[in-house]
Amino acid sequence: MSDPGRRQGEESPTISPAAVPLLLLGLIIGFLAGYFLLWWGLFVVLAVLVGAAAMVFRGGSRDAGTGVILGVLAGYGVVILLAAFRGVL
Repeated sequence: MSDPGRRQGEESPTISPAAVPLLLLGLIIGFLAGYFLLWWGLFVVLAVLVGAAAMVFRGGSRDAGTGVILGVLAGYGVVILLAAFRGVL
């Protein structure tokens, strides 16, 4: 059985093979930047965001760039939220 909304011969969308590893790398970078550098980690996050945006604008994979951006923001955000709830901030 096929999906009634999909035309015959149309394939499902694929993502870049680098998207998942870069998402994981972004999570690690964001977490470490937040854990060890706290507020100075924002500079690391900003540098990674600029680098990922430059990669996309240069013609690189949008999926991989989005993975890096989401990973860094999620990793850093989790550490900042944990610090806020524990009263460290």
